[in-house]
Amino acid sequence: MKRTALAAAASIIALGLALPASAGNLTVGAGSTLDLGTGILALGCADLDVAGTLTAGTVGFTGARDVAIAPSGIVNGGSATLTLTGDWDNAGTFNAGTSTVQMVDGCALFSGVVTGNNSFANLAISTTTAKQVSFTAGSTQSVTGLLTLLGAVGNRLKIRSTVNGSAAFLNVTGTSSASFIDIQDSNALAGNDISLPTNSIKGPNTPGWLFGVVVPLLGPVAMGVLALLLMASGQRWLPRSTRADPAL
Repeated sequence: MKRTALAAAASIIALGLALPASAGNLTVGAGSTLDLGTGILALGCADLDVAGTLTAGTVGFTGARDVAIAPSGIVNGGSATLTLTGDWDNAGTFNAGTSTVQMVDGCALFSGVVTGNNSFANLAISTTTAKQVSFTAGSTQSVTGLLTLLGAVGNRLKIRSTVNGSAAFLNVTGTSSASFIDIQDSNALAGNDISLPTNSIKGPNTPGWLFGVVVPLLGPVAMGVLALLLMASGQRWLPRSTRADPAL
């Protein structure tokens, strides 16, 4: 995009209006700066290429297809929400701030790839169409806030590495929520364990991803024994003056 067009875009966004883009590319060129402020950038399934500096402000952008940060590019997440449907390709600098990167269904895409070593504040990936999101093998994705992974009944979200059998690394130092996912070749040992519900599938090469501990249901006899043990334990630790008189 030419500098004059970028300036016009910045003026529109400064007014808090949406800036639609037809399918294709929206480019923040090298040496250019685009600050969204309190406005929203509606990309309409266009690719977003950042070789200059994009500051997402407080609202961010929606409807991106692929987002590419060039080696010279800088994206400042601010407190915004950055929504895309395809690839997140970071070869430059991503300053997350308190932002949320959302990878969702749309733009006729059923897969996405996360490239580069990224530090996200919040990362949310969701699908109702069995979308697959792959992370570059050997790369490390850090999440300091909330990681949300959400599929649907019959259409689990697939999390993979770009190389089958070779793990990508995930370092969640914040909290996580996962449901209806199918995980494989993802090593989450570096950070907090990620709990999986029984509606999910845990494949090979997935240390740090743990199914929750299931407490088995006790039958009537076992429940009776447990009750007697608890009563005996309480009787033993009661003060002498309050214990039942053994003669009674």
